[in-house]
Amino acid sequence: MAQTPEKSSVASTIHSLVDWAQARLNERASWDGLTVIVISLVVLVVSPLIVYAAWAGVLYGGWILWKKGTLKRLP
Repeated sequence: MAQTPEKSSVASTIHSLVDWAQARLNERASWDGLTVIVISLVVLVVSPLIVYAAWAGVLYGGWILWKKGTLKRLP
């Protein structure tokens, strides 16, 4: 069964993309670029959570100031 021109074109494009990606993996600049992209994505994903962590820290600090407690000395 022969491939249709559309299927062979898609397969050829995918093959070209895989070859390009494999060639880039051998270059240091590609690793540097990938590192910058990954770190940036992590910052973009985590940054909204930092606001909640800061509020939790403020509330915990307030709770520590508000509650009565004794200072325990170490032996």
